[in-house]
Amino acid sequence: MSDSHESQSPGLLANILAVAGFIILIVIIVWGAYHLLRLTGAGISSLFSRTGTEIKITTPTTSVESGKAFPLAWDYAPKEAGSFAVLYQCKAGFRFETNAPTRAALPCGNAFTVGADKTINLVPVLTGTTTIDVPVSVVFVPSATSSSARPQGATTIKVTAATGAATTPTKPTTPSTPATSAAPRPAGKPDLSVRILSVGTVNPVSGMIENRYPGPEDIAAVQFDIANNGTGSTGSYAFTVSLPLQGGYVYTSPAQSSLTPGSHVVNTLRFKPVQSGGGTVTVSVDPYGSVSESNESNNAGAIFIGAPVWTGSYAPYVY
Repeated sequence: MSDSHESQSPGLLANILAVAGFIILIVIIVWGAYHLLRLTGAGISSLFSRTGTEIKITTPTTSVESGKAFPLAWDYAPKEAGSFAVLYQCKAGFRFETNAPTRAALPCGNAFTVGADKTINLVPVLTGTTTIDVPVSVVFVPSATSSSARPQGATTIKVTAATGAATTPTKPTTPSTPATSAAPRPAGKPDLSVRILSVGTVNPVSGMIENRYPGPEDIAAVQFDIANNGTGSTGSYAFTVSLPLQGGYVYTSPAQSSLTPGSHVVNTLRFKPVQSGGGTVTVSVDPYGSVSESNESNNAGAIFIGAPVWTGSYAPYVY
């Protein structure tokens, strides 16, 4: 009996040592994993964290009324220098205007630079009585040319007609005496108009028009809105733009598509170089009077674009 007990003792001791060694190995692995996570936690977090890449836009909780200003605000903390820009989708019979410091139209489909501000007061202007949804975006454009990140946010603004806008009349409850002959309604006439929105230098990175003097190597641009304020369609029309280039230059557009009543189109014309010392840009719609309009006095607009004094000769470039 004593020999059997003595032969089992070494096996039991080996089992105890194996279990103890396994426990110690587990403790070492857990300790090593904990310190490894502490050292690399920030790196792992940066791989999977996507916070801060989207701009959060704050809009009114209910629909906004045409003609009434409202604030559009957004929240984003940029990590580099740059500026914010607002743009909205083109809709027939609709435009946004700024409310301060003066009322000015924001061209649809083009980025409007706000700067470092994170809010802008907008005035929706809706022609007609139909409620529409207008997609709006805010984009951050870094100043560094090497940066490719363009954080942005998007939302939709519901715009309703102004209070008291004309609505479709209801049927009378009592029958009226029918007229024996209905007089033909006179055909409506169009009314083309021009409004210059901005002029300046094209930013080579963002493509936006900045309010600064263009040098002889810079591309200048003028942006203008052509609208039909009348009651009839315009039919095909054209416009001309007199540009302050060396020796003078007049751009003549190809035939433009007809504008229905209340519709408009925003045009951008790029050119270089602005003549030494600057000059006047003049936009004229239907300059040859081929469209019969109800008002011919609003078919032209002009604006001065400044430029430094320079010497030399450059070939004109217009597109």
